[in-house]
Amino acid sequence: MNQELMLRHALEMAIMLPAAFMAFLPVRRHLKLGFLRTFLATGILLILLISLGAAACVQFQVGTSFVLLPLLLLCMEIFLLQVDLSSAKKLFCFLNAAMLCEFSTLYSVFLTAPLEHDDGPFSIRSGLICLGMALLLIVFFYKTLNVKIPYLLHEDRLNRSWGILSLVLFAVCIVLYFINPEQISLLHDERIRMIGLVSLAMYPVAIFALYHLYWWTSVRLNETAELKQENTVLSMEQKRYEELRLYMDETRTLRHDFRQHMRVITELAAEEEYDKLKAYVNQFSDIVKKGYSPFCANMAVDAVASHYSTLAESQNIKIEWNLRLPRELPLPEMDFCAMLGNLLENALNATAKVAEERRRIDVVCSMITDTMLGLSVDNPYTGKIRFNKDRLPVSREPGHGIGMPSIASTVQRYNGTLDIKTKDGIFSVSIMLYLTNKEHEKEGEIS
Repeated sequence: MNQELMLRHALEMAIMLPAAFMAFLPVRRHLKLGFLRTFLATGILLILLISLGAAACVQFQVGTSFVLLPLLLLCMEIFLLQVDLSSAKKLFCFLNAAMLCEFSTLYSVFLTAPLEHDDGPFSIRSGLICLGMALLLIVFFYKTLNVKIPYLLHEDRLNRSWGILSLVLFAVCIVLYFINPEQISLLHDERIRMIGLVSLAMYPVAIFALYHLYWWTSVRLNETAELKQENTVLSMEQKRYEELRLYMDETRTLRHDFRQHMRVITELAAEEEYDKLKAYVNQFSDIVKKGYSPFCANMAVDAVASHYSTLAESQNIKIEWNLRLPRELPLPEMDFCAMLGNLLENALNATAKVAEERRRIDVVCSMITDTMLGLSVDNPYTGKIRFNKDRLPVSREPGHGIGMPSIASTVQRYNGTLDIKTKDGIFSVSIMLYLTNKEHEKEGEIS
């Protein structure tokens, strides 16, 4: 067997090694076996496949691409099985790596054309240059692959765009494949080669700029959404504060006039004017009956609970609250309030459609340990609930269908569990968050 020819085929197929690194880096936190174990196992497997593929090319006298394509399909299947994300997101990451490495091969063809004298695989020197080009792309796109794409993968607002982006990347891969000349002799014309080199050099810059623009736009939209969410909670807290202040003013007035009220009550009782006494007492008893009792010690959660309690009362819906939370939450208040608000909004929408005698929502939340927070919301519903492949309920109504993916994303960010059950007309959501001191992924990625 021709050892040099086998080495040339092996070097050409070795592009799968940097491609694997580019594919696994953005999804390193979603690997079922962990990043290090997956990368080592994949490296060993790829080296074995490259050796067998190179031997097959020499033995059967076929081109590298004839063997490389089925190997890529096999690697894609392995990648999809090892990553715990939606199919569209996994496909995007794989095609992105394939596209960048295909560009490395194409650019190396134009760059090393004067060194090549046949239409076979790269020479040893050209093969090493191709691998060097792939390594340069890894350095150039490292922050994009390590920070920006993982950030985008966590954005719920982009969930519907990954399928389209995958189709675009697939089309780009096809275009790059057809740009690659079948005969190296076509590039011996220096003018054609230089035009190709200059034109292709702009490609990674354009891809980098598009990814950065996409990331920057997503960050700005996310900041705007978070600001809107904070303003909503602040308005709820302001309303709750006004309720408390009004109650305090009323009770202060009642205490100030208490002696006069007691004198009138005493005189009416002494004269046995019980009807007048009853009418007089009813004038200010509503203030005493109303009272003020916070839902929990945390002010932000208390404001959210008060807001949805008022909405429920306007729809003749009874909410049973059991919020045993401390004054300071072990996670950002905005994250928890957004999750609780989404659950309550969904529960109110569903409960409003059932008969009045069944309109009841049960909310239970407490710190189980210092690092474990449990939350459950139960509500009745009518009709049939459809679930997607991630076992999340979906809705076709305009403006609906975003809350549950947002909740699932928050639960995942805190390494928690989300359990959704439907039984006997009751929709139950149970959440367990495992809170640690490690920094949140999104905060680290933005910085």
